[in-house]
Amino acid sequence: MDIQAEINWIHQEIDKVKDPSFVEKLKRLLFSINSTPETSNVDYNIDIEKALNSINNGHFHSENEAREISKKCGRK
Repeated sequence: MDIQAEINWIHQEIDKVKDPSFVEKLKRLLFSINSTPETSNVDYNIDIEKALNSINNGHFHSENEAREISKKCGRK
């Protein structure tokens, strides 16, 4: 397949996506590919701020819970 055919296929598949979480991940991937070090730092800082807010709102796991989650994902 040539590059234009690949791009067309990707466009068609993206048009079918309805999952906001996937769209956000794809957006971040594209942003990271096209970003400069300065914009990457801004995005990194935003991610840290979101994580800290999540922790402050009680959304976190204990060490034991994290280990159990990790095991379920195939890590030991």
